[in-house]
Amino acid sequence: MTETARPAAATIRSPRGEALSDRAMMLLLGACSAMGPVSSLLLLPALPEVRAEFGATTAATQGVVSGFLLAFAIGIPFAGPLSDRYGRRPLILGGLGVFAAGSALAAWAPTLQVLIIARVIQALGCAANFTVARAVVGDLYHDWRLPRALANVTMAMMLGTTIAPWLGGVITEHFGWHAPFLMLLVLALLVTLAVWRLLPETHVKGDRDLSFVQLGRSMGLVLRKPMFVAYAVDAGVIYAVYLAFISIAPYIMAEMLQRPATDFGLYVMLLSTGYFLGNLFVARRARTLNMERTAQVGTLLQAASALVAFGFVYAGYTHPVFWFAPMLLLAFGQGLALPHITASAVRLAPGLAGVASGLLGFSQQAICALAVQATGFFATDTPVPVMALCAGLSLVSVGAMLLPRASLKGGRA
Repeated sequence: MTETARPAAATIRSPRGEALSDRAMMLLLGACSAMGPVSSLLLLPALPEVRAEFGATTAATQGVVSGFLLAFAIGIPFAGPLSDRYGRRPLILGGLGVFAAGSALAAWAPTLQVLIIARVIQALGCAANFTVARAVVGDLYHDWRLPRALANVTMAMMLGTTIAPWLGGVITEHFGWHAPFLMLLVLALLVTLAVWRLLPETHVKGDRDLSFVQLGRSMGLVLRKPMFVAYAVDAGVIYAVYLAFISIAPYIMAEMLQRPATDFGLYVMLLSTGYFLGNLFVARRARTLNMERTAQVGTLLQAASALVAFGFVYAGYTHPVFWFAPMLLLAFGQGLALPHITASAVRLAPGLAGVASGLLGFSQQAICALAVQATGFFATDTPVPVMALCAGLSLVSVGAMLLPRASLKGGRA
């Protein structure tokens, strides 16, 4: 693909006519993308308290996370095409409003069922924010700049997600599990104001007159590409390795080790740090790196780290350092791999970045929802089952990495 004549990010202007720098755009899109991950990470340390307050099982309580992910997955395929048809800016503003409504309902939730419904509403809003932010990146950046831009957006997003588990633990210990949702409501309102003032409309390709039937056909064309399917599965499995692990870890920390919620948050910062560093490496070296080879190294590092962590806990080394320290390297590998996987998938649908982003996001959230709900049936007095799941998924990721290469050799894209 040749680079388009799109102006550099530094020349982009806000709806008020103000010039936006590349850094400002990355921070704004990172904030939009972060609403979903931050909402989940803030809540994770509180899951044992939610389970205790409602007298629920672990599997039922995991519905707070898996229900969010499933609704996210369902909403994403609609968000991408709708943004292709009606524009990026209206979809992001609407998504933020829906997320704020869900946060308010969750803060008030008197039962587990109401809390899960509120999380579903949050997720539908996040589907628009997360997907359309990626589509905006696809509108603005091309060639080697696309994986670099995606890595920069991810790093901006990580500014919030890195401290979210620790902050959620502190807030929960002092104010209860309802308080994080009030914080999310305030954050949603602030991000909405920033988007209203600063985010321009970036979709200028003339796809807004497409019918929904045509959009559906476009989705079918993308899904018939073996390489796209491989990238989508790989992206979903990589995300599932991470979130399945951190969704069950708070129960293990509380039951096996009697550790407070804040301890879990501090350990999870290791994973966030590793993922941040992986994205930073890609962002700084994207122009000179062989991105396909870098992604392959990241995928193999993820698998090796998961297998090492499983080996430790299976041998009886159950102190958190033996399962969290290898996960730091695992997260670094994910940070190397995901920007290239995402960029490669989006490139396979030129002119329909919203469709590609939506389908890619659907696979991520759907696969992750299944993995997270499965952990609800695991024993929570040992890390062995969840580490076995992470190791197995990491090997699936290696297989998905090899499929695009096989497709290219066979002459199929």
